[in-house]
Amino acid sequence: MIVDGDLVPGQRVPQDNIARALGVSRLPVREALISLEREGWITTKPHRGSFVNGVDEKTVRDHYALYGEFFGFAARRALDRMSPDELSDLAAFSAELSAAADAEKVYEVNGRYLRHLIRAAASDQLVMTLRSMSELVPGNFFAVVPGAITTQKRGIAALQAALEHGDAAAATEACGAMEREQADNVLAVLPQVDPSAADATS
Repeated sequence: MIVDGDLVPGQRVPQDNIARALGVSRLPVREALISLEREGWITTKPHRGSFVNGVDEKTVRDHYALYGEFFGFAARRALDRMSPDELSDLAAFSAELSAAADAEKVYEVNGRYLRHLIRAAASDQLVMTLRSMSELVPGNFFAVVPGAITTQKRGIAALQAALEHGDAAAATEACGAMEREQADNVLAVLPQVDPSAADATS
């Protein structure tokens, strides 16, 4: 509802209305709000309720820039550490992603490619760091964000080509460029913070 603009920055979240609309009790709605607050989407104020934060351009760009850095790091470590079989597996996932025709398939195969890349990097520190990051766009990113599928397919293809050529610099740049473009895609659909609305709830 936040991504679609049904709930706008500064608005109080109508928990009862949402529960009724979804046909659930207030408990799962409250649990969802706890998750959304942890991810930065809302702020809960004692005795007042939960209010939509919205996401500004700086937050979006920083989020995807960090992903670009982390996956670039994973690509460099994978080049140093992965076996020929692991590189072959990545090539198969890349080809499968290129052929994927719908958002669900893209989501599934892209996840497999990136998880395999991270495993090939063999860095426990990278795994822990990535686990600490939450998704900025809930649900299936590729179903929600127009242009995201094209960007991801092009980016993974460029990354895979760089890995196969053993080019760490090109692999790093492919990751950064892909995530910068995804930030542009997200900014085109996410509601932006209205400072006057936010002031009204503070």
